[in-house]
Amino acid sequence: LVLVYKFKGHLKQEIEVLLSNVFLRVLNSPNSSFKQKALLLESLRSMSSDPALLTQIFLNYDCDFDSMNLYKEIVHMLTKLGGKATSAPMSVASQRAADQEHELCLAAIEVLVTTMRAMLRALGLPGAEDESLEDSAGAKIRAMLNIDVVGPPRQSSKIEEKKESSSETDKSFDDISLPERIPTSVGEFEEIGSSEVAGQIVDAFERKRNEEQNFEIGAVKFTLSMKSGLNFFIENGFVTRDAREIALFFLANRDKLDKTQMGEALGREPDSAFVKDKGVDAEKGGPGFWVRILHHYVDNLDFTGILFDEAIRLFLAGFRLPGEAQKIDRIMEKFAEKFTTQNPEIFPSADTAFILAFSVIMLNTDLHNPSIKPEKKMTPDAFKNMNRGIGADNSDLPAEFLTGIFERIKVNPFSLKEDDAAREREAQKQQVFDPTVFFEGGTLFGATAEQRKRETFKKEKDELMNATETLMRRRPEKIVRAHTGNSTYLDSVAPSDVVRPMFDVTWGPLLGILSQILECSDDDRNVGVCLIGFVYAVRIASHSRMSLARDTFVSSLAKFTFLGSIKEMKKKNIDSVRTLLTIGIADGEYLGESWEPVLQCISQLSRLRLSASGLEADESFLNSPKPKKASTPSKAPDFDIFRTTTRADTAREAEESNGKAVLEAVQESLIDKVFASTVKLSATSLARFIEQLIAVSRSEIAGNSKSGITGIDSGRTTASSHGPDGPSIYSLQRLVEVADYNMNVRPRLVWAQVWEVLADFFAEIACHENAMVSVFAIDSLKQLSFKFLEKPELNEFNFQRLFLKPFLVVIEDKGSRTEVREMVLQCVSNIVMTKSHNLRSGWKVVFSILHNSAGDSNSKIESLGIGILQRLLDEHLHELCNMSGDESRGENKDKVLSSIERRNRNANVDDFVGLCRASLSFVGTEGATTSRPIGLSLRAFCHTAIYADLIASRRVLPPVSGAQSVDPASPGYTYEGLGEEESLEMVPWRPLLDGLAQWVRSCVTDGAGGVGCLLQRGSILALRAIFIRHGHLFSNAQLLAVLTQTLMPAIQAGAESDRTSLLNISSESPFVSSVDFLADPPPLPPPADSNLLRLFEASLDSSSKRNLGPAELMLEASFADLRHGGDGDLRRAYMLAKKEDAAVESDGLDEPFPNSWLATTAPSALGLLTDITSEIVVARDPEASKLIWPIVAKQYKTWCVGHAGDPQRNTTPWKPCEAAARVACREYHRFAARLAERLGDMAKENAVEWAVIVVESFGDVIHENILIENESIESLISRRQAYFSAEDTNCVTHTPETPAEVPHDDTVGDKETKTETTKLPQSGAKSDALGKPAKEAGDPSVQEAKKGADESIPADYLHSSIPVLKTCTIALHLLFHSLSTVLEHLVPFVSKHALSYLIEKLKDSQMVAERAVGEQDLSVAFQEALFDDWGDGVDEVQGAIEGSARLQGSSMFFLTQEAGATQATITMLSKLYTDAGDAVDTEEWDREAFAEPYLRAVIEEVLGKFVASEKRDSHRIPPNVWRNSSESGGKVAFYCTSFASVVVQILTILSSMEDAQFHKHVKVMFPLLCDLICVQSDEIRHLVKDVMSNKIEGMLQ
Repeated sequence: LVLVYKFKGHLKQEIEVLLSNVFLRVLNSPNSSFKQKALLLESLRSMSSDPALLTQIFLNYDCDFDSMNLYKEIVHMLTKLGGKATSAPMSVASQRAADQEHELCLAAIEVLVTTMRAMLRALGLPGAEDESLEDSAGAKIRAMLNIDVVGPPRQSSKIEEKKESSSETDKSFDDISLPERIPTSVGEFEEIGSSEVAGQIVDAFERKRNEEQNFEIGAVKFTLSMKSGLNFFIENGFVTRDAREIALFFLANRDKLDKTQMGEALGREPDSAFVKDKGVDAEKGGPGFWVRILHHYVDNLDFTGILFDEAIRLFLAGFRLPGEAQKIDRIMEKFAEKFTTQNPEIFPSADTAFILAFSVIMLNTDLHNPSIKPEKKMTPDAFKNMNRGIGADNSDLPAEFLTGIFERIKVNPFSLKEDDAAREREAQKQQVFDPTVFFEGGTLFGATAEQRKRETFKKEKDELMNATETLMRRRPEKIVRAHTGNSTYLDSVAPSDVVRPMFDVTWGPLLGILSQILECSDDDRNVGVCLIGFVYAVRIASHSRMSLARDTFVSSLAKFTFLGSIKEMKKKNIDSVRTLLTIGIADGEYLGESWEPVLQCISQLSRLRLSASGLEADESFLNSPKPKKASTPSKAPDFDIFRTTTRADTAREAEESNGKAVLEAVQESLIDKVFASTVKLSATSLARFIEQLIAVSRSEIAGNSKSGITGIDSGRTTASSHGPDGPSIYSLQRLVEVADYNMNVRPRLVWAQVWEVLADFFAEIACHENAMVSVFAIDSLKQLSFKFLEKPELNEFNFQRLFLKPFLVVIEDKGSRTEVREMVLQCVSNIVMTKSHNLRSGWKVVFSILHNSAGDSNSKIESLGIGILQRLLDEHLHELCNMSGDESRGENKDKVLSSIERRNRNANVDDFVGLCRASLSFVGTEGATTSRPIGLSLRAFCHTAIYADLIASRRVLPPVSGAQSVDPASPGYTYEGLGEEESLEMVPWRPLLDGLAQWVRSCVTDGAGGVGCLLQRGSILALRAIFIRHGHLFSNAQLLAVLTQTLMPAIQAGAESDRTSLLNISSESPFVSSVDFLADPPPLPPPADSNLLRLFEASLDSSSKRNLGPAELMLEASFADLRHGGDGDLRRAYMLAKKEDAAVESDGLDEPFPNSWLATTAPSALGLLTDITSEIVVARDPEASKLIWPIVAKQYKTWCVGHAGDPQRNTTPWKPCEAAARVACREYHRFAARLAERLGDMAKENAVEWAVIVVESFGDVIHENILIENESIESLISRRQAYFSAEDTNCVTHTPETPAEVPHDDTVGDKETKTETTKLPQSGAKSDALGKPAKEAGDPSVQEAKKGADESIPADYLHSSIPVLKTCTIALHLLFHSLSTVLEHLVPFVSKHALSYLIEKLKDSQMVAERAVGEQDLSVAFQEALFDDWGDGVDEVQGAIEGSARLQGSSMFFLTQEAGATQATITMLSKLYTDAGDAVDTEEWDREAFAEPYLRAVIEEVLGKFVASEKRDSHRIPPNVWRNSSESGGKVAFYCTSFASVVVQILTILSSMEDAQFHKHVKVMFPLLCDLICVQSDEIRHLVKDVMSNKIEGMLQ
């Protein structure tokens, strides 16, 4: 060994031959003596104990392509020898030999363990110095033989010392230069550093091993299919598709490849090809390819100077001859040719050699075939006779030549090595059962057997020496200096660098032998050595990152514990348990996935200890209770003496026994130490530990915790006294302990990574189907959360959010149990109540949990969630918004924030948005089948007012960056089109306003006490409170963005979503509304500091200690008014606060259309726009009016005339119903009236600007209505005429009298909409200027209408046009009425341009109405629509309606429209004419002169037509119509009745004129006044009398 150590570089091949051909063969020989084997084992022990020497053997041989795998062979030999330790002695007489054999086997195992210890020493790991544990057999053998084997001196682990110790040797090899490329063998390494050399050597080893593995795969494929295997070798680079290379490959690997397949390859047909491609050369796989391989194969053999039969023996040793004669013929023919060529002096020709070769093969078969009887075997003479005449010229070969062949064949037959090995194994089997072995004469005394053994070993020794000598002589001609030179570089390799590949070679055989001994042996020494081997192997594999080896060793050791099985545990199994726990404690840092079997064993240990202690197992209270079986009559005691023991009984007994053994031998402290030691693990290792503990806990909860150890489903065994394995939470409890151990000792960043794994598992278990398991998981989360939240979170960290996430996962899982979700909310409630002062990023999760609770199917969960939210706002609002007072007043607005403060600001806003969404989620659920309590929804609306107050008071500040208007779900969502600062300011506002707007447009029909759409109305009231109290905070651009992107789209969507029957309601007259049940919008609230509101606040029954904000207080008062059926006047809200908190008062509050959005919500919704405009926009500069009023007016106009839709926005055309138009017109009036009241207090420029804008808006909406009227009339008439084209008659186009020309300014044409020409479709009926009287029942038009109804004329044109016309006329009537009311206040501020435009549109309306009145087709169509609405039974009700306004067709609507336009015109002109001096317009123009001509023309026309109509139609007008002339137009549709109120207005104006003004027109007015004296109306006659008295009488005097 010293020579090996000193001269390994010079004696490389000699050492290889010595170890492989001497050491290993002696150890493997059954005939070598005990002492010989003992000395060799001790030598190997000495070699194995030195890491450096062991490493050098591996590097020089196993990593060299030109050398054998010497280290691998040593390991396999030791494994083979150690495997005999489990065999029993054959007889008592051989006990001593058996003991020796056992010691040798144990010594072999110890050598393997010593090898592991050397690797540990190389790695510097613990356990390497404890040599006494694995040297018991070695010490005993040395004592038995009295020997002392001294190993070589151990090499230093330092590279410098190695270089110094070999410096002299290095000098003699300085002239050797190594190639600069990646080495393919040990002889090619560069002169580089130790780690790089080791890396290249390991790479060479890997390539060599991969090549060997691929070769083995190819050999198997070659055995199964010669062509497939050869293709594999070609594809993997072992050989190319070349005949010569394949032949050389066969020669080089003839001992490794299947010889039968090689024989088949060499004997293939001459024209066989390897590939099917045409034109391929025979050398490259074409036809004749296999013959070329045969030729090259034989040509590379050397038969020079070899005896003929020995040449045949050498030739046939490489393959097995095929069975077909033709194949044998081709093979032997080539052999004869080659032999004759190399030995021309023996045979004269190849034919002689060929014939003799066949004869020799036949002789070999004849002599050694056991089926041929001895007397029939061939004799020498017979062999000679068989070969007579085969020489030259038919001569005989020499007799002595043939006799020599015969004798040699007889003694040594032709045979393959594989066949010889098989026969030897068969002979050994037969010898075991040969009785002569036991009963031969001297065997009884041991002499003959020992002698035979020595003689056999002597023969083996001679063969060994001959083989060794042959190997030495055949040594390849390599440069010895290269080997010695390379040894220098190999010496520089640190042993630790090659431990991994060495262990990779070792661990497979080592595991096999250790497992075999542990399985079969109960000997303490054997078990001890094996367990040490397991510890060493696991440690090496763990530190070398060899997960497969580590996992395999740990799993195998876990199985030997017998935990989880029904086998009785012995001492070796208890020792295995201790060893496994020790591995977990000592090497836990590197166990990784191998923790699973360790933890599974701990789980089973706990179960056994619990059972042995007499305590109840987890499944006793975790299992769901099973229904009790019906009681059966008791039977007499049955002493079943024949009862057999079942498997369950056996398992129960074994478990009880094992439990006692474990309880005594394994202390609980050892188990606790495994979990307590996790604090020493790195973050990565701790994560792996927790992952495996989770896996074990999951299997425990599933009731299958044993399968990971035994591989058997525990459900199939009943090893527990409690029946089949049920759920267990032992590992879950341990998981909580591990979390508790590590929570505060780990950096928060590291703990966050670990908690991600824990959180997912806790969330999963919290949703488990077993209620007890779920409750335990939630309780564990609560305990850990409270401990975690004891410390406040630092800035820029989100650990709380991560830690509380499992609660969110549970509440989001709607499949979880209700009580579990309730428990989650209770935990959140406790956290908020007790730990809110430390909450930072955790708020986001809390809000998300509350948000999800709102959509829960269980009402209790919803109530609990809103309760938590309410307590949070009442008691912990200061912790949510902990902004300082200075900042809230904006004094630090310009403060420069640090990057941390900026990020915190952004995060706070994001959390606040989550809070807003949480509250809004409690309002309701779209598409829900059941409605939640309305009180809960209204309470959620109140929260939004709180949030608005917080933003307004700057307790919630906007973010400093990150504004975006694309994704509503992402942080920083704001309005589009704003500047950067304005966008950021709207970030906290937008989710709040959008959330409320969502419920404005909601389709949920929720009501109480007869009041419908409470959610929609509540959202409008909330928005109203926010805008009225805080709308002044928004800039013009912000307010515009809110209106256009949030509020108005929601209002319009709500209107268009209404599908109730309200849409079909249409009034029969503009004067008489069929939708008078529409509620009025709420009046303006009192100021925020009103004492009346404070009285209301004081009367509230609230546990909150905070004061209500302005928006919250207003909204609370609004809801109190709504609940008790108030009129919206919040000044009386304090009187309602003490009433019973019912939904609403039911007396008289039932609404006719509770589910109609237009009937319930539209007045308040559109009224909100009016409030915003009148209270916020009007108070601002003129720029606000130009920016905001147009979009508000557009919304009003849309509800009057509808819209055409926008394909780009995916909107369809929409036509308003009468209810929508009435609401819009009312808002026109409300805004104009409020503006009129405030014009006097406004700056002159601002007042003029607003007056002009409003007047022009009236003109615009009138113009749009006129256009729609024209279009509808034209469509109606044309479609009707299409139905009755056969009955059309020639019509004369009616041209009305030309009215007075409308004075207008030259700039009127500037507006595109103001220059459109008003056209009326020409009717087929003729009428005069005063219009036709109403049609009676017998009138032909009425009969025509009845006929059309009776014949079921398609009425789609009626339903599409008539409602639109009615809506337009009603809207115009209401607009004209509003103008008549407010123009008196607006005219002094309006410019000439605006007034001219309005007068023009009023005149257009008059003309359209006047022409429509004269259209017979239009009148008939209106009557047809009436009959169509009535349906059947027209004849029965005809008498009741004769003469009524219902049959007067379109006249009722269009005369009313004409009268309204005229009245508005007169109001405007009279104000200009009579009060010209009150003008405040900035423009200088003569108002009186402007109004005078047109006013006179209008008065003259109206009075003239009135008198003519009254004379003509008075006999048709009932006397009671004239009781109130101003209302006569709504009763009978005649010009005189419709214009009676206009005449009253004219007479009033004439009375109020100054005398000078009246005197200018007395000549025109006097005749008309005289005509009016004769009318039936007393009111008109009295007014005429007053005018005569006041104006005319004075002139006559």
